[in-house]
Amino acid sequence: MKLQGIKSEYTQKGKLKKVTINAASKSEFVEDLLDLIAVEATKNDSTKPFEEVVARLDKKHGIKR
Repeated sequence: MKLQGIKSEYTQKGKLKKVTINAASKSEFVEDLLDLIAVEATKNDSTKPFEEVVARLDKKHGIKR
């Protein structure tokens, strides 16, 4: 299967060796694939509530809301 923005490289025996994804591709499929990779890579990361982050940044930069 040929997909815009994705290149596959195979060994001489026909086994998949490498997949290269062009992140600058305008393909919606590539964009979705990169989003899934990012989600998978960060799924176990710790999180903080948005309000807590904003409050900390406001305090750091002297912003009053």
